[in-house]
Amino acid sequence: MQIQYINEMLNIPELQVRQIQSMVTEELHIEAIPRSYKQCCSMCKSDQNVIRKGSNGMRIVRHLPVFAKKAFLHVPSIRLFCTNCEVGFGWSYEFVGSKQRYSWLFRSLTVEQALGSTAAHSARLQQLPASTVQRMHNAAVPLECERIEKQVWTEAKEMSNLVLGVDDFAIRKGHTYNTGIHNLKGETMLDLLPGRKLNDLRAYANTHPDFLLLNPKAVVMDLAQAYHTWISECFPRAIRIADRFHVHGYVIDSVQEVRKTVQPMLSPRARAYLKAHHRLLNPPAESLEEESRTRLEMLLTFSPLLRSVWEWKEAFSTWYDCSPSFSVAKLGFERWCEQGERMDHPAVRSTLKTMRNWNIEIVNYHQCRWTNATVEGRHNRIKAFQRRHYFTRNRSRYKAGILIECNRHRMFGG
Repeated sequence: MQIQYINEMLNIPELQVRQIQSMVTEELHIEAIPRSYKQCCSMCKSDQNVIRKGSNGMRIVRHLPVFAKKAFLHVPSIRLFCTNCEVGFGWSYEFVGSKQRYSWLFRSLTVEQALGSTAAHSARLQQLPASTVQRMHNAAVPLECERIEKQVWTEAKEMSNLVLGVDDFAIRKGHTYNTGIHNLKGETMLDLLPGRKLNDLRAYANTHPDFLLLNPKAVVMDLAQAYHTWISECFPRAIRIADRFHVHGYVIDSVQEVRKTVQPMLSPRARAYLKAHHRLLNPPAESLEEESRTRLEMLLTFSPLLRSVWEWKEAFSTWYDCSPSFSVAKLGFERWCEQGERMDHPAVRSTLKTMRNWNIEIVNYHQCRWTNATVEGRHNRIKAFQRRHYFTRNRSRYKAGILIECNRHRMFGG
C-alpha cells in the first residue's frame, strides 16, 4: 500500500509517514515525521528565532488499530532552541500529550469501551494493563462529565415546551435512594441528587439556581406526594402529570388482588391453572399471541368477578389510548371510576380512592402526552452500572459515571 493512503488512514494532519518499519502478526510499526520544520517558542510565541538542536531519539506512541493490528507510531523527539529567549524546548505533538505513550484518539476509544463495560474488559480488548485503562478512565470521566452537563443544561434552558421527568431509583432497596431529573423532550439526564424526601429535594433547589431557571411546560412523576409538592413550589405553572406506568400499576395490582380472593374458591385443577397463568391478566389482550389469548379466556371463565375486574382494567388502557381531548378524557375517567364502584370489592375500592385523590394529575396526561418510559430504561442502565462498579464509594465519581452512562449518545462530542 502506498504511503499516501496510510496518511489518510491515520488521519493525523501534522504527520507525514516516511515508511513502515515492520508488520508482524499483531503489530504494525510506522515511522512518521512532522510536516512542519519548526514550532513557535512557548515564551515569545514566535518561530522566527527558533532553530533545531538535534533529536533525543524516537518516541513510540500507540495509536488506533490499523488492519486489525496494534499500530505504533515512531516519531522523532526533536529538540528546539529560541535564540531570542534563550530557552530550549521539545517538539509538541497535537495528536499525543506530553510524555504520553498513547494518542488522544486511542485514549478516547479505550475510555469509551470502559464506560460501556469495565476497565478490565477494555484492557482485554486493547491488550493493555487494566491499571493503565483505569488511569485513562479516571482522568477522562470528570472532564467528559463536565462537558456533557454543560451541554444538556444549556439545551434544557433554551428548549421551548420543556418536559421534565422526575423519578427515583434504589442504591440499596428499602434504605437508600437517588432521584434523577430528566429532560424527556431532549432525551437526556440533567442531574442526580441524593435522597427522595421533600427536605432533600428542597435543599437541592436551594443550592442549584440553574434548576429554578428552567421553564418546563410539564413535569412527569409517580404518585409520591413529595415530588408533587416540590414541583408545585418550584414550577407553579407547570402541568403535573402522573406517570402512566405507575398509575396503570395500581389497576393491575387490584386485578391480582381480586384473583387471589377468587383463587381459593375454585376447584384444585382450576386453582392450579389460574395460579400458573396469572400473569396473562396483566398485559393488554391485543398484545397477546393466539395461544395466550385462549388461555386468558379460560382464566376469565372461572369467575364473573374476575372477568369484570379484567374488563375494567382493559377499559382503563382504552381510556389512555383513545381519549381524543382533555375534556373528553375527564368524562371518560369519571365513567371508568363509576364502573369500578359497581364491583364493590375492597381492592378495587382502595385503587379507586387513590385514583380520585390524583384524578387531576392522571387526566393531565391528555394535556401533554409524555411518560417516564425512557426514564425507566435509564434506570436499567444505572443498575447495570452499579453492578459493574460495585457501588462506587466516591460520590462525585459515582454521579459522573451515571450521568455519562445515561447520556452516552453525547459522549466525546457526539
